Amino acid sequence: MAEVKRSWMDPKAVLVAMDFSTPARRALELALRWFAGADVTVLHVIDTELASKIEAHGIAGRSEAVTRLRGEAEARFAELIEEIGEGRFETMIVEGTPFVEIVKLARDLAVDVVFMGMRSAERKLGEFLTGSTAERVLRAGHCPVIAVP
Repeated sequence: MAEVKRSWMDPKAVLVAMDFSTPARRALELALRWFAGADVTVLHVIDTELASKIEAHGIAGRSEAVTRLRGEAEARFAELIEEIGEGRFETMIVEGTPFVEIVKLARDLAVDVVFMGMRSAERKLGEFLTGSTAERVLRAGHCPVIAVP
């Protein structure tokens, strides 16, 4: 029996990077609509650089900041699951540099496509020099990246 070759249009695994922005939520909705049969993992990365900045400004210690950011992400995921429906996707929260963790987990999970929200109108000066998270994932990734405005 000949092996059936899959096209990228019928992926088995999809990763959605989630920062809880409107574009990221649209990316999740689109991923679920386009690839309803795929295993969808929704990833939130706790930005450890942000936690370090919070500590440097004396607002809170780094570990306290990470704990608060994790709690906020868990609450936002609970809202998403309630809104979209339980069992439609898996959630994952990791710590690190967002684009690095997205690329690493896309490889580790052997995903076929990554969906991300992209907020091009809100770019900061630093992003013009180094690129947004979505642009960095696009450059470093191993699979197609769909950036949703």
